[in-house]
Amino acid sequence: MKAERVHISLELLECFEKGEDFLKKIIIGDETWVHHYDPENKRHSMKYCHKESHHPTKFKTQALAGKVMTTVFWNSECVVLADFLEKKQQ
Repeated sequence: MKAERVHISLELLECFEKGEDFLKKIIIGDETWVHHYDPENKRHSMKYCHKESHHPTKFKTQALAGKVMTTVFWNSECVVLADFLEKKQQ
């Protein structure tokens, strides 16, 4: 495997030295877990209370809505593909 990587690297270096525009053809990819939350906005949490009445205490909570595996492939110019796979689909 190491010898094959060296051979491919030398071929790419040779193309670069010739001035070929091969860098635009290279696509790189990476994946990561992304956690997402379902926040309650201020308007949804509003509750009408009389001025003299006691307002309910609101605790700050962040309910985890879930996580997704995000896979992104890009080249030197733009994102080629972004894909999302939910945890239960594995």
